Amino acid sequence: MKKYTWNALIVLAFFFLLPMKASAAVREVEVYLYQEYADCVFFVSWQNAQQPASVTITAPDGTEIAATEENSEFGRGRVDVNVGNAGSGYWRVLVEGDALGIISVNGGNRKDTSVQYNAVQSFTAEMAEDGSIRLGWDVAVDQDTVNLSVAAVQGVSNGSRTVYQDYSVSKTGTVAVSADNLPTGLYRFNIQVYDGSGQYTLTTEEPLYIRQTDAPGRLENVKAGSIDGEMYITWDPGRTSNYVVTLYDEALSVLRWEYVYENFYSITSEDDLDRIKVSVAAVDGNIWGEFDVYEVARTIPSGVISFPKEEVTKENVIPVHIECSSEATAGVYLDGKLLLENATSGDYELNLAEGMHEVVAYIEDTNGNMSTFSKSITVDRTPPAVKLNSEDVLKTASDSIVIEGSTEPNATVMINGVEQEMGSGSFMVKLALEKGVNPVTVSAYDVAGNKSVKTITVERMGSIAGNWTNFILPGVLFLVLAGWYGRLNKKPKEGLSE
Repeated sequence: MKKYTWNALIVLAFFFLLPMKASAAVREVEVYLYQEYADCVFFVSWQNAQQPASVTITAPDGTEIAATEENSEFGRGRVDVNVGNAGSGYWRVLVEGDALGIISVNGGNRKDTSVQYNAVQSFTAEMAEDGSIRLGWDVAVDQDTVNLSVAAVQGVSNGSRTVYQDYSVSKTGTVAVSADNLPTGLYRFNIQVYDGSGQYTLTTEEPLYIRQTDAPGRLENVKAGSIDGEMYITWDPGRTSNYVVTLYDEALSVLRWEYVYENFYSITSEDDLDRIKVSVAAVDGNIWGEFDVYEVARTIPSGVISFPKEEVTKENVIPVHIECSSEATAGVYLDGKLLLENATSGDYELNLAEGMHEVVAYIEDTNGNMSTFSKSITVDRTPPAVKLNSEDVLKTASDSIVIEGSTEPNATVMINGVEQEMGSGSFMVKLALEKGVNPVTVSAYDVAGNKSVKTITVERMGSIAGNWTNFILPGVLFLVLAGWYGRLNKKPKEGLSE
């Protein structure tokens, strides 16, 4: 038996794997139509053609057009969506699917064969040593210059930021742009080219990590996991109390971000996802700090912890049985103080001081996922006090007596072995008395099993009438007999005198 002579007990728990519901990656490509098209088609394609994808297009007025068999032509790694009459303005193309690679979007008149292929042959976005973003492109069109713009995109809900635009730039070239206007984060870049007849768009595949100048450093001891199936991320407080937590889908597109002001964040999502990616960074004014991305799964390690079911006990040695896998460990807290950590399967004994205790135990796997159990337990080794409203020795001529008293609430009281009804710790009972000495035993038991006993003695005396009969009547009888005897002696004497 492993023993821990702590002033506490804690109970631990384990996890089992749940079916995982992860967010499908949603990529957004924003296309600006410089003119109206009477019969507009968006030609959408993706690099990893073996992967399935769905496409939804949002018009400038907010109208959503989903790609269906009625309005689209589907092919391997591509879909051509006919949106009909298309007005000038920004159109959003959402492509949902996993591991799609580079996404290409062209838009223009359906009858214009030039827009059915993407004139953007290549597009790159890289971080330079001086902290700037270096953009490069190659566009295959007849003219030497094109209308070109590049936008940084984080996710569907985060919109896009234009980082470079030139209405007449060489169709092949490079340029360095400042990253100072972009908060520290992960970005994909979309290039859009307009050659006078069609729009051609290409997006980078992998997100690029952008760091703001003077960005605060990474937070320390960041830990992400799940507690009882609820996902969380926590970290050591930094020199500032302002933080930003960002949630990502599988492709590291931003789902949402939120400012927080304490070093713990409970992760929730509208779709109740079982797997998600998350980061946390310090915020200094308008500058977001550096970060790492962590993947969190709603996982419950398997295992079992058993401990006494009583909430109140007079025993100060508490047995605890732990069963967990070899890849998990257990820990125990008492009243907020860590008493046991890195525990493995086995039987333990913990010592608790007298009083009330809050015990919390956990089992943790190698990924930081935890399960917890909590229990309130009171060690009570003090017998309940019994107070009687009478002396220890009583004498009475009555054939009964009323015993009144009190003890602690919730205690059980027995008088001469008979359990009594209690009222908030008080009791009252009428007892019949035999002639002579009557012992009365009052016992009290609290919920922990502690016992108090008090005994009184009640002597039942004879009645006043009985005492007169016993002592006065014999005297009277003696006098009567004496008188009668005197008369008998007197008669013979009278005869002699005659």
